[in-house]
Amino acid sequence: MKKYFCLFFMGLVLCNCGGYIKNENGSENIKELDKEPTGCTFLYKIESSVSAYKQDDAHRYLENSIANQSHPGNVYWIVSERIKQNDGAVFGPKNTFILVANVYDCPNVETIKTAKTK
Repeated sequence: MKKYFCLFFMGLVLCNCGGYIKNENGSENIKELDKEPTGCTFLYKIESSVSAYKQDDAHRYLENSIANQSHPGNVYWIVSERIKQNDGAVFGPKNTFILVANVYDCPNVETIKTAKTK
């Protein structure tokens, strides 16, 4: 009986730990935009690839990657987003999220204007 309880508890712990990437190095201050910002300085393009359980974790991983750069920027806009299935994944995440984003430095994050769509 103790063996089954121990196995159940270990499985429960593994399920609760999966799919959580925490913010690092001030990445919680980096803002995601749904359109290209205007009046901001373009810094660089970054590509991030991570196996994760949820899309939110992939975005947080991207924010952590931006925060770890020498010129981190304070705003990013995702240019493309793809999901690749991890064939044969038994215990880990079933998907790899591939994000490509443009990183900008904006003088005032609170009053960012974005480009209008045509």
